Amino acid sequence: MEVSEKRQFMQILAEALASYGKPLPEGSILNAWWSNLVSYPLPVVRAAFRAYCIENGEFAPVPAGIAMRCKKMDGRPEAEEAWAIALTAQDEASTVVWTTETAEAFNICRSVLMSSNAISARLSFLAAYTRLVAEARAEHRSMKMVVSLGFDRCHQVAVIQRAVDNGLLPAPSAAPLLNGPAYDPSPSHEARAQLSKIKEEIATAAENKEQARLDAVELQRKVHEEFNRLTEEQVRKYLEVMKA
Repeated sequence: MEVSEKRQFMQILAEALASYGKPLPEGSILNAWWSNLVSYPLPVVRAAFRAYCIENGEFAPVPAGIAMRCKKMDGRPEAEEAWAIALTAQDEASTVVWTTETAEAFNICRSVLMSSNAISARLSFLAAYTRLVAEARAEHRSMKMVVSLGFDRCHQVAVIQRAVDNGLLPAPSAAPLLNGPAYDPSPSHEARAQLSKIKEEIATAAENKEQARLDAVELQRKVHEEFNRLTEEQVRKYLEVMKA
């Protein structure tokens, strides 16, 4: 929460405590409430109080208890849901709006997914995602959504607009992607053909045993580097168009 939201927070706290016949505390107790919850967004804090009051009609809430609920209600998807979202990123034409933890965990398991199978990749993803989310919550980091742009411009606009409508992306930061010049952000036909060729090599190599698996991991690394290079080039061109 921001300092400017402190008055709203106090109103939420006062209403929650009043439902248990408790007055708004003073001094150090108020400070304890604020210090325990300040790292969470105001909507999450409000939702945590509401959920507590619905489920616990006898005992008034305490700061640590509401903080624990905020950790579980920070908007991050559960691991299995995050895995389902991550799988859509396999299609390079598709745009994906996901949390930073989902993106990082998928990056970790990407080579396994390409060189082995979805079952092994899923286990790798779930372990990495669970660890990353636990670290973020322990450090009180708010959920952050990021965009992975796909080649399909129409799909890109639809996905980003839906994310804005659902409150996942702030409209100002999404505006350049929605209202920018109607250009094709995809790599050239030759570059995409090269990427396709490399992926075919990966698929062939994966049919062999251990050495093939290692070869596939290396090939996937090359694909990832090449795709990042092409994406950066397209972003640079996009920014030049925006500045023109």
